[in-house]
Amino acid sequence: MFFMAVVVSLLLTYLSFKYLNDLAKFATNLSFIISGPTSKERILAYLWSFVLSTFPAFAAVFFGSPSISSEIETKTALHVFTLPIPRIILLIGKFLSSVTVTSAIVLTYTIFEVIVFQYLFNVLIIELLYSFLLTLMFVLAFSSVTFLISSLFNKNTYAYITALITYLLVFNAATIIIELLYSVTPYYLLNNAASITSRVYINIFFGITLSGGNTSPAPFSLIAYTSIVMFLYFIISFGITAVIFERKEVK
Repeated sequence: MFFMAVVVSLLLTYLSFKYLNDLAKFATNLSFIISGPTSKERILAYLWSFVLSTFPAFAAVFFGSPSISSEIETKTALHVFTLPIPRIILLIGKFLSSVTVTSAIVLTYTIFEVIVFQYLFNVLIIELLYSFLLTLMFVLAFSSVTFLISSLFNKNTYAYITALITYLLVFNAATIIIELLYSVTPYYLLNNAASITSRVYINIFFGITLSGGNTSPAPFSLIAYTSIVMFLYFIISFGITAVIFERKEVK
């Protein structure tokens, strides 16, 4: 995952330098006229953030899904569960390890982004910080979901597959149904709430059946709402995981 993050970062660095002067044309082709002293910065940052949005999900699945299920499958839990340590402490340690590694991948990508922006524009827009912090919130939220899924299975493979299907198919299928029925984008679904990481630069979205927005940064109300949604996913998923993990038995 680290190697992939570095490769993608280097590719985006090359593309940023090569097509910097074509950013306005790119936005125009999408029917968005973005002007102002930081227009190029916001367009480029949006593209970097849009690409970044895939990394936390796959990294969380890769590092989080096996955290509990693999302990059961390999019978390691027979030894771990007998240690004189409360299970909740074990769970928190596993969770923090997974979140730390995933966050390190996000940080690696962000460092490349910051260096590119500092070199090209000699300025760092505040939205870079907002996007980074919101991405970390998404890491917490989706890592909790992957841990919850991992706690439900005794087979590592099942946990991997279910976590990927949940994020890539279940959430998107629910989005399609809700958009078709009610013509609104359900930001209470984690995949849509996570879009705020790029919308802090330009408040546009390309939904499955809906698209729209405007060229201004996302309003504070939307940032606050999606942050609360992600925080609730984190708290609720981790709470349920803790209850399941406490009662988990190894057969």
